[in-house]
Amino acid sequence: MEPDESILDQDVVKATVKSTTPPLQMSEPHAAPAKDVFDKHRRLVQWILDNDGYLDPNAQIAFSPSKGYHVVVADGATMANGTRIASCPMPATMSVLNALDIDPFSNHGTEFPKPFLRAQCRKSPECLQAFYLMDQLILGPTSCWAPYIATLPTVDEVTAMQFEEEADVAWLNGTNLRAGLSTRAAKWKEMYLQASSELRQLGWANALNGSYTWPRFRWAAWNFGSRSFTSQVLDATLPADLAQLKRTPKGYESYDLVKLFSDRFGVLLPLLDLLNHRPGAQVEWQARYNFVGLQILESYESGQELCNNYGPRDNEGLLLAYGFTVQNNPFDHLVISIKAPPASPLDVARKVWKQDLRSDPERRCFIFDYKHPASTSAIALELSLFSFDLLDSISILCANEREMQSMNTRRQSLMSFCLHNKSARFEDGRIILATLSQLLRECSVRAERLRVTDPARTVLGLKPANAKQQNAKIYRDSQLEIVETAVALCTFILKCAISGPSSDEQLLVGLQNEVPAAALANLRTLVGRYSRLTRPSELLNCNAVVEMVPNSDLLRKCLSELEQHLLTAGAFPGSKSRLAVALSALYSEYSHGVKLPHRVTEWIKQLLAWYPVDPTSWAYVPSPGPWEPGEEPPTELMSLLTARAQLSPKMPAESAVKRWLKPERLCWGWNVTEEEKVPVPSRIAEPEIAGGHQDGNSTLIYWQRY
Repeated sequence: MEPDESILDQDVVKATVKSTTPPLQMSEPHAAPAKDVFDKHRRLVQWILDNDGYLDPNAQIAFSPSKGYHVVVADGATMANGTRIASCPMPATMSVLNALDIDPFSNHGTEFPKPFLRAQCRKSPECLQAFYLMDQLILGPTSCWAPYIATLPTVDEVTAMQFEEEADVAWLNGTNLRAGLSTRAAKWKEMYLQASSELRQLGWANALNGSYTWPRFRWAAWNFGSRSFTSQVLDATLPADLAQLKRTPKGYESYDLVKLFSDRFGVLLPLLDLLNHRPGAQVEWQARYNFVGLQILESYESGQELCNNYGPRDNEGLLLAYGFTVQNNPFDHLVISIKAPPASPLDVARKVWKQDLRSDPERRCFIFDYKHPASTSAIALELSLFSFDLLDSISILCANEREMQSMNTRRQSLMSFCLHNKSARFEDGRIILATLSQLLRECSVRAERLRVTDPARTVLGLKPANAKQQNAKIYRDSQLEIVETAVALCTFILKCAISGPSSDEQLLVGLQNEVPAAALANLRTLVGRYSRLTRPSELLNCNAVVEMVPNSDLLRKCLSELEQHLLTAGAFPGSKSRLAVALSALYSEYSHGVKLPHRVTEWIKQLLAWYPVDPTSWAYVPSPGPWEPGEEPPTELMSLLTARAQLSPKMPAESAVKRWLKPERLCWGWNVTEEEKVPVPSRIAEPEIAGGHQDGNSTLIYWQRY
């Protein structure tokens, strides 16, 4: 028991026998709080018991400022696995079925106009149930649910919970939730305005006299959103049975029960909604014809809080729906939105190709907390933080021409094809390294946005001023740690792919000054947990390719002279140009009969099989121009060809340099680089030359090891 925790009088809580007195009614649903903090909840319990509900004698309602009203095990008692904590009688539940007056769920006298019911049942049961609850609020003590409504937050309290003040919203800047809250508010406002207008046109009194205010509607919508349970709890009832049989009760033909139960709707369960959420709490719902019960599947000791489990909810979902967060939430994740432009390869893949069984039905994309079950069950380090759809979507966007041809032939993505079982194997690793490189850039941008928008960093020493801000801080801090861990993971994988064989510990130590301590600790856990799909030395920078050329010193001199010509012409000698020259030189030596190491020879053969040195395709040399709009060749390539032409008169006719710098071979090297490239931040790819350009990218080329 907490020091500031109060407990409801056990004499009331233990009264499990049905009372012979009529249900107690409150005199005013939102009167000032009584001195007895449990006055309203005592009435709630009595009302539930009087209607054949149940509360275990060893379960007590408690209150503390930090947890609000909740349920604990009575002092000196224990509760065994399999105990039913409480049950809500079916007549006490509230849902859209009450508004529709579908037996046995009565509307208790609130008979909305039939046209309104038909329209709302068809297009927005969520709106209809909110209007029904709002009407019960207005009825006050005459409402059947008055004892329950009295225990709900007041309209003013719900208004105060909204993120509307600038000081509160500031803690959500840079996160997905700021837009999410705005979207929800706009959705609710549209519902309210349209439904109110319909009711006014139908002459409904409360719509005409101003009783249906926006704050009251938002109060009702928020309570249904934060306290309701899925309509699965009503699956044992007659309306659910009729829906399964695809039958409609006589007189209700206008209401599609099949669609209603198929789409699911919210159900309020008085008393049962007092239990707070705990991730991983083991509970079981008992849906019966006469009641809905909650049973614990684990034992509790004296004073322990009895908890419900709302499911694998992340902090964004918890804060949006319920207004709270969970510190160190094992189900936390970050949502990434990836839209497919019409007719793009990704759009075609999503519409035409068979959907992978691991894919989310709505193609939602996530980055997971390293403790998330989806992370702990991953089959490889590269896949440990990213959902299948995220990896799949980005891999299609990053695919080169040969990879797209392979996918189009199979009508299946490479991620789907190569990860079809636990012995994941890629034909080559370029696509996964390119995917992780793109994710590195995306996550780095998100992490920086979260850092620069953090009020605690903007105003030195600023701390959350209320519960809303504290929950927002927990949420944003978790989001930042998730993306910083993703940045650390992608950086580690790419460094492994660039470097030669080196120990994991060496690479981890090398990251100490690059990633935050928490992200590095998470990365250590991940590295110790998984094997890898990628291998060392699969990504080559220009220096690595130059070293493969027998006369590497001459090639370096050639590159230096070309770069001088480019600089003189005002062009920047990029990593792609250097790689194009190095590949051209390597191919030229191979075609000239120079003996190369076996692995290098096999690599060149594979590149030639994929990209033949054909002057009409991969070795095509663009004309000097002018070009049709949209047909312009790459500026960097044209600058390279110009620099080559300026250097040509100085080259001996039979020199190696002359072979290396043939225009068709340079263009072949350029196109191969373009296809097999993996853009990587310069600080990772070429730290020795990155200098002050830490935000720039270098082009590396994938080397399939043989």
